[in-house]
Amino acid sequence: MKNKLLICIQCGNEFVVTPSEQKRCIYHNFDMPKRCQECRKHKAKIKQQEEWGRKGKHRRVREEQFE
Repeated sequence: MKNKLLICIQCGNEFVVTPSEQKRCIYHNFDMPKRCQECRKHKAKIKQQEEWGRKGKHRRVREEQFE
């Protein structure tokens, strides 16, 4: 296997998928990455912030806690 050059669907930059990454995708039956490493990190950060926001909105405080 050789390095595979792909184009990120988010930023349009080219990125390399190494043979070890390709083998991991095949072994675990994953699709090849569609985003470069920077865009993957950014997407994960946004998702994490959204999760924190949802948890905070639905949290209720009982009045007994303040008595």
